[in-house]
Amino acid sequence: MEIGLEKSVTVRKSKTRKDQTKLKLYVFSALVVVLLVIAAFASQLVPYDPYQQDLGKALQAPNSNYLLGTDRYGRDLLSRVIMGAQATIFSSLLLVCIISVIGTGVGLFCGYKGGKIDSLIMRISDVFLAFPGMVFAIAVAGVLGGGIMNAVLALACISWPKFARLARGQVLSVKNMPYISASKLSGSRPAKIIFKHILPNIMGPILVTATLDIGTMMMELAGLSFLGLGAMPPIAEWGSMMSNGRSMLQTSPWVILAPGGAIFITVMVFNLLGDTVRDVLDPKFKK
Repeated sequence: MEIGLEKSVTVRKSKTRKDQTKLKLYVFSALVVVLLVIAAFASQLVPYDPYQQDLGKALQAPNSNYLLGTDRYGRDLLSRVIMGAQATIFSSLLLVCIISVIGTGVGLFCGYKGGKIDSLIMRISDVFLAFPGMVFAIAVAGVLGGGIMNAVLALACISWPKFARLARGQVLSVKNMPYISASKLSGSRPAKIIFKHILPNIMGPILVTATLDIGTMMMELAGLSFLGLGAMPPIAEWGSMMSNGRSMLQTSPWVILAPGGAIFITVMVFNLLGDTVRDVLDPKFKK
């Protein structure tokens, strides 16, 4: 009877944990949707023109008219932070989409094909991984020149090997499974085997990694913009805004705290969503 009671308690605890995880998934997904809506409709949500300068209102502390204060040119920081969400969030999502698609495609090809081509491409990925990522991105961005798209391309050049190696490892673990062998014996072409049987079974880890990478890519894009290799003024972008306000940290801290807080909150939300997605896709959670 005690054993039955212990099993009942264990089942209830497990169900409670699953319910809590699902609740967190809904909450963080809703927060991400809110951030995406703000970014998508930023031009309609801003209370003031984020690019209109008024030196007479420069460096005003947060007040009832300007909730986050103004910058050195008298521009409303709340409006610039909202408009900056568009450049920062969508650029990060675009970057993650690029590296995940390219890296997964390379990993699928190498893992399924094998042989000398696999060895060659993996050695090339080793070369990219051997360099400090941010240093290499700075070098590439310096060659390409400033601009948010050049910053995205620079980070894409050094970030794809992670997904390539992850996808390749997953392919190697499933390509010799019985259902793959059965598909080959039935006369299925390699493309059908890859996209119908292999890819759906390896998407879980790739999706989790991509979700967790959004926050990382966002910080790296902001870092390039902070160094002057990303978004160029007067474009509202959080990293560029922090760079423009760094000299006023002691005298007018709100100029740098506003975009810094936006980066902190957004990265935290995406990371929490990634952690929750990982928990939901965990086989133990399903059991």
